[in-house]
Amino acid sequence: MANAVRSVCLITTRLRAAVALGLTAYVFALSVRDEVHPAHTKPTSLFGAPHGWLAIVVSIAFYGYLCWLSFRSLSLIKGRERLFFVGWFGFLLSPVKIIRPEWAALVEDLQFFGITVSLIAALSLLMYPSAADPDSALTQPEL
Repeated sequence: MANAVRSVCLITTRLRAAVALGLTAYVFALSVRDEVHPAHTKPTSLFGAPHGWLAIVVSIAFYGYLCWLSFRSLSLIKGRERLFFVGWFGFLLSPVKIIRPEWAALVEDLQFFGITVSLIAALSLLMYPSAADPDSALTQPEL
């Protein structure tokens, strides 16, 4: 038997969509502040400034795990949820700001664009819930 990949719906209720919208709106507001006042932002690593080789190895391993988890989950998610998560995954570009400081402005602009797309997708998920939402008036009862 071939392994069939099942799609997963993570934002299935209006409550989850509202929480996703609230968190995304908060990060969007912080991103707007960072774009308007770039002097307030400082590039940092995942766990602050790592000291010693062990902290650097742990930081790289954790970052690698986040990347793997992100790309793996994108293959399971479909529809507007995929668009929502793709916007959030723009923040995985943060280490590029440390490795190549001259690219910091470009990375911040890409992150701002991504979180804007994610905010619009979260608003869409709240206004037009998926068919998996049991509280939605759009769902059809099974006969």
